Amino acid sequence: MSIYFVRSAVRCSTVPRHSTIVAAAAILLAAGAGGHAQLVTPKTVPIHGDDQFAIFPSAYAGMGGASLALDDTLADPFANPALAARIRGGVVFSAPFLHGVSTGRGGGSTFPIGGAVSAGPWAAAAMIALQRTNQEQTSASSPAQPASNQYGELVLARRLSRGISVGASAYIADLNAMDDQDLLYGGSDQLVQSGTLHDFRIGVTKTWGARRLDFLVLTNRTDVTQDVHYTFYHWTPDSSFVTRLSEHNADRTTIWGAHTQYVQPLSDGWRMGWLATVNRLSHPEIPNYRIQNIPRDPGNTNAYNLGVGLSRVLGPNVFALDAIAEPMYSRTWGTAAHDTVGVGGTTVRAGERTVDNRFTFSNVHLRAGAAHEFAVSRDSSSAWNIQYGLGMYSINYRLRQDDHVQQTSRVADHSWTEWTPTIGLGLRTRSFTFRYNYRRTCGPSTCIDFASGDKVTVTAPGPGGIIAAPAEGSWVEGGVVHVHQFVLTIPIG
Repeated sequence: MSIYFVRSAVRCSTVPRHSTIVAAAAILLAAGAGGHAQLVTPKTVPIHGDDQFAIFPSAYAGMGGASLALDDTLADPFANPALAARIRGGVVFSAPFLHGVSTGRGGGSTFPIGGAVSAGPWAAAAMIALQRTNQEQTSASSPAQPASNQYGELVLARRLSRGISVGASAYIADLNAMDDQDLLYGGSDQLVQSGTLHDFRIGVTKTWGARRLDFLVLTNRTDVTQDVHYTFYHWTPDSSFVTRLSEHNADRTTIWGAHTQYVQPLSDGWRMGWLATVNRLSHPEIPNYRIQNIPRDPGNTNAYNLGVGLSRVLGPNVFALDAIAEPMYSRTWGTAAHDTVGVGGTTVRAGERTVDNRFTFSNVHLRAGAAHEFAVSRDSSSAWNIQYGLGMYSINYRLRQDDHVQQTSRVADHSWTEWTPTIGLGLRTRSFTFRYNYRRTCGPSTCIDFASGDKVTVTAPGPGGIIAAPAEGSWVEGGVVHVHQFVLTIPIG
């Protein structure tokens, strides 16, 4: 779905010591159980922004995100369009949800509606979502104003011979407000945001009985602008005056990726799945946040994941466990707008690098969940369902920074753990299925203190992906994100 960010049109000629902020724009399109992490994005800030984009329904949303070895007929077509070919008949669904941030810097209500249908060898799925967000009041003279975002996706798939299916999908989002963006601009009294996200995917799947191999290629593009306004009041013994400042910022990031997944049965209801992903992120325009006032020039990220999952479906009981390693390597830099004299009389020529940042990530996802059905009728046509689970995201990275103006180098290690407990309640009948899902994302210190890791002293969050070379001396707590989702599915045909 992990997006956006901003860059100042004014460039400084020097880089302050120990301060660099760079944000990577990315989106986590299939957030939750259906995504399987086809988009792998860096995160150096313990602040949560992905839930705003979790618009897709999932049959296992209450199981902590563990679904690698499970078939999710609701979410899978939006993650890999070729999997829409498994649709038989049709279904319409609605998945409205409310999300909120405990620190008050985001939240809102979202109303997705969609459906899926098959006809002969063809299958299609579509979804649209309207979102109304809450914006924090930034000053007494500039009250909070709600804003809206719109999302849409179309999926088309075809079944071929010999168990092969192909599919393609197109996703677009029109954005006017993103959670937590006020943290990027300390002291601002107005923030006007606008932009688009595009995601295009082509998928292929091959089945041999109960075994299945999936392959996917994708491209994802972020193009967002943000206009920031500041008002500064100055007092002297003799007079007072007001200074107003406006900045126009742009953020553009392009992702190319490939993803593969394999699932096979074992015995006694057990299944095993494997996944592997490769992403290349290029950042032609990266933000310059006023909170640090440090210009950044292009950067790039190579991101990967490798995971294994187990599941067991035995009568009314379901169990799933996923473990995913997520190494990433990012490099960002700044260049001199003109010749700059550094410490010791050295000169950094115009166009040469003033600072180099290299990030090495070794992140880990662990997700576990279980579900149980309680039959209501003797023929099992109606049943209650309960799901529960826990997701853990351990983020660990090392920053190596070389400042060619100040002639200094530093190495910093950072780590923390985020926790996501979930629960789901559902009712299945012949005519419809209704589910309520709740999840809570928190960390490193607002949920479970055990094994929470170090607090990272940074100030700039990003919805889905961010690269920030942490400045020393600042700490912003990301708070807790709560999501309440209601999913109604009605079979047709």
